[in-house]
Amino acid sequence: MSQPHSPAARRRGPIVRVLVGAWDALNFTRRLVFNLLFLAVLVAILVALATAERARPLLDRTTLVIAPQGALVEQYSVDPVSRALAKMTGSDTPEVRMRDLLRVVEKAGEDKRIERVLLRTDRMTFSGYASIRELADAIAGLRASGKEVIAYGDYFGQAQYLLAAQADEVYMDPYGGLVLEGLGRYRQYYREGLQDKLGVDVHLFKVGEYKSAAEPYVLDQASPEAKEADLYWMNDIWQRFLGDIAKARGLDASALAAGIDGLDAQIEAAGGDLARLALDQKLVDGLKTLEEVQDLLAERGEADEDSDSGVRDIAWDDYLKHVTSPMAAADTRPQVAVVVAEGTIMGGRQSPGTVGGESTSALLREAREDDKVKAVVLRVDSPGGEVFASEQIRREVVALKAAG
Repeated sequence: MSQPHSPAARRRGPIVRVLVGAWDALNFTRRLVFNLLFLAVLVAILVALATAERARPLLDRTTLVIAPQGALVEQYSVDPVSRALAKMTGSDTPEVRMRDLLRVVEKAGEDKRIERVLLRTDRMTFSGYASIRELADAIAGLRASGKEVIAYGDYFGQAQYLLAAQADEVYMDPYGGLVLEGLGRYRQYYREGLQDKLGVDVHLFKVGEYKSAAEPYVLDQASPEAKEADLYWMNDIWQRFLGDIAKARGLDASALAAGIDGLDAQIEAAGGDLARLALDQKLVDGLKTLEEVQDLLAERGEADEDSDSGVRDIAWDDYLKHVTSPMAAADTRPQVAVVVAEGTIMGGRQSPGTVGGESTSALLREAREDDKVKAVVLRVDSPGGEVFASEQIRREVVALKAAG
């Protein structure tokens, strides 16, 4: 039998009933949203636990596979949560932190369990010759420590090859390629289109002869000063590049340069076979498929039927977990703070991947005020940007020096 409504409920007017109903609907929606969020987090945790591989034990005679994929960066451009979600959905932009690779290479040189290293650099994105040279020096040091380093790639770009050249042996797929062609810079010039065709007059004010950033709006080609400046810095980088490769491969730098200058004739003579040409130029030691290289590693090292490669190996990011202490953040000893300034310098607070006048200054100030921090390394990888934002950062650097 249904119960009669209470006298209070019967006395409610239509407006009150609407308000009460709206409030009940709001409470229901709130509980529903929070429950859905809770279930989503719970499912994500369960999926992560179910799909996570157990950390493989690091055994003796292990081959370390250093095969980073993505751009080499000083710091990630997104936060850890966003990276994890993007990776789960397959929409992430792969990034590899420089400090992680350097740590792996350094620790591998000291680790007796690591017998040799397979180096694959053909999936890395170019990120500047300064970063590449620093990593190349680390790989050369790994080789000097007594570890055998074998490099393999389907196709090598110039920067990728600089890393591969540091190995004891370099192998490339028979259908791959390697072309060293020098450095170049190409810009679009708009004077004719703006002034002659659109009637737009551009008035440029600059200080100094070598200020060429805005030249494309007032000229049809690079000025003599711009050409002089570009040739100066590009020739310096190119000569260092050739010297590094020649030293690593035991070649003569001048002969290497001469071969590159006559590259078109050599490609024609090789019938367009870039892999065979690289072998003839002694840039690689052999042409092998990946399976053949893995067989070679199994013969020299320790075979493992449970491994996809047939070799007892460990990926570089898995090895990083073995050599990274989870208690590093709780270390109370004196510290060296590393502040990264990567990307265009902009005003205000900026996210990682961009230098912010306020955000980067705040990091430097935090390091200055932290009693545990005894020194600061400021790693700069930036094309420049706003003047005032740069001045804000400069002031904090001066304050750091003044603080001792």
